[in-house]
Amino acid sequence: MTVTKTAKEELKRMLEAREMPEGRYFRLATPPVWTLEGDFGIVLDEDRAGDLQVEHEGTVVLLVDPDLARQLMDGTFDFVSTPQGMRFKLDVRQG
Repeated sequence: MTVTKTAKEELKRMLEAREMPEGRYFRLATPPVWTLEGDFGIVLDEDRAGDLQVEHEGTVVLLVDPDLARQLMDGTFDFVSTPQGMRFKLDVRQG
């Protein structure tokens, strides 16, 4: 799974803009963990054994469950401009 530099920079900016509780991180989540609109989202969660840790400038900016990371092996997580403004985008390539 590729997380673009733009996405990493935005995640780090988001982390710096809020006071994160000790031991809590942003996690890429899909249903059933993600319960709001859309196919995926970012939630606050704890680090778990086997998680893929995405770092930017020495800071963990995103966790991904190992099973989800395998499913998204060829996917790209990005932060892009849309007609609705800047948004995270998950591009999943089907092989």
